[in-house]
Amino acid sequence: MPTDRDLQARLAEAFHQQADPVTADAIDAAGIFRRGVRRRRRRIAAGVASAVAAAVLVAGVWVASAGAPPAAPGPGFRPPGLLLEAAVVRPPRARAAEAGMPPYYVIADRGRPVAEVRSSKTGKIIDTVPLPAGIDPKLSRIAAAGDGRTFVLALVSFPRTRFYLLRVATGGHSYRLSPLPVPPLPAGQYAGAIAVSPGGGKLAVAVQFSGGRRGAVEVATLATGTVRRWSGARPGQPMQLSWARNGHELGFFWEAVGSAQRSAAGLWELDTAAAGKTLASARRILPAHVGGDTVQSALLSPDGATVVASVTYDGTASLGPGVVAGGIVELSARTGRPLRTLLAEHAAHAPDPAHPGWYVTACQLPAVDATGSHLLVSCDSFGRLDRARFAALPGAAPQTAVAAAW
Repeated sequence: MPTDRDLQARLAEAFHQQADPVTADAIDAAGIFRRGVRRRRRRIAAGVASAVAAAVLVAGVWVASAGAPPAAPGPGFRPPGLLLEAAVVRPPRARAAEAGMPPYYVIADRGRPVAEVRSSKTGKIIDTVPLPAGIDPKLSRIAAAGDGRTFVLALVSFPRTRFYLLRVATGGHSYRLSPLPVPPLPAGQYAGAIAVSPGGGKLAVAVQFSGGRRGAVEVATLATGTVRRWSGARPGQPMQLSWARNGHELGFFWEAVGSAQRSAAGLWELDTAAAGKTLASARRILPAHVGGDTVQSALLSPDGATVVASVTYDGTASLGPGVVAGGIVELSARTGRPLRTLLAEHAAHAPDPAHPGWYVTACQLPAVDATGSHLLVSCDSFGRLDRARFAALPGAAPQTAVAAAW
C-alpha cells in the first residue's frame, strides 16, 4: 500500500509532467490556475502597500511550525508546486550555521523616528540612529551594500520620499547619516522597496504610485544622482528588489493588479545595462502561482544562481496535521525547480467544517546577506535564517511589515 509520502510524490510528479513552473512560454499559467487556485491574501491599500501581507486566507486549518506525519490527500487535493517536493533541510549546528554571518543588522522602529543597529547574534541594540525631523517612521525602507557598514534609507517626509546614506563604524557603535544626491520621489510616489548594488554604487527603487495600480523601477547612480526609470507595462507594482551578478541584473517581484494580469505576477530579472524604458524587457524567473502554491515574495541570490521564496499552500481540500502548508523554499533560478525547503510550516490541526477558512502566516523576506547564506525573515516571529537554522531575534513584532537589512 502506498505511503503518504508516495502519494505526495506522485501528485507532484504528475503536476510537473503537465507544466513547467518557470518557463513562461512553455506553460499556460493563467489557464492552469483559473481552474481552481484562488489567492486570498490581504493587501494594504494605496501606493504604500507593504511588501507582504500579514496573513493569507485560504481554507480551514491553523498553521504552526511543528506537526505530526502528513495525512493522506483528500478529495480535490491539488498537488503542491514547490513545498512538498523540496526536502526540508536538517539545520546544521549553530556554529556552522552562523559562520560568515554579518555582525549586526539595521532595523527601522516603525513606532519611533529612529533606526537601530542591533547585534546579529543576540538582537541587542548597539546604537540608535535618530532620523531627520518630520519623518514618518512607518514608511521607512532600509537596504545594505553588503560590506557590513554601508546602508541606504528611504524616508518619507510627506509628501516626498528622500534617500539617505548611513555609514556605521566597525563594531556598530558610531554612525554618520547624510542625504544622498538622488532626486526625491515626486508627491504621490513611494518606495515600496530599495536595494543597493554589491559595490555600493547604485540604488534600485521599487516605485509605487498612489492608488495601487501602477509602478516602476528606478536605478540611481549614487555618485552623480543620475536616475534611469523602467515603467510598468501592465497594471501592478514592484514589491521587492534584489541585485545579482555583481550588480548587472536586478530581480523584482511584480504584484499584479486584477485577475486579467495575474499571469504576469512573480519574480522577474531585469538587465539594467540593456536598452529600453519599460519592464517588458525583463525575463520572468518564477511565476507567483505554481500548482497549489502561491509565491508571496522572492529574492535572487547575489550570484543569481538561486531564488529564495516565501510560499504558502493555497489548496482548498482537506489537509491533515503535519502537512507542509507554508515556508521558505530555495529554487534554481535557471529551471525554477525546488532545491530544498529552508523553513517549513506545518498544518497543526485537521479542518473544522464549522469554520470555512484556514489561515497561513505568510513569511516575509526583509533581507539576504552578501553571501546568500543568511536571511532576515519574519514568519510567526522575526529572526535569522542561517543555512536553514532559524534563530528568533527581538526588534520586530511578529506578522508585521519589517524594514531591516544587513
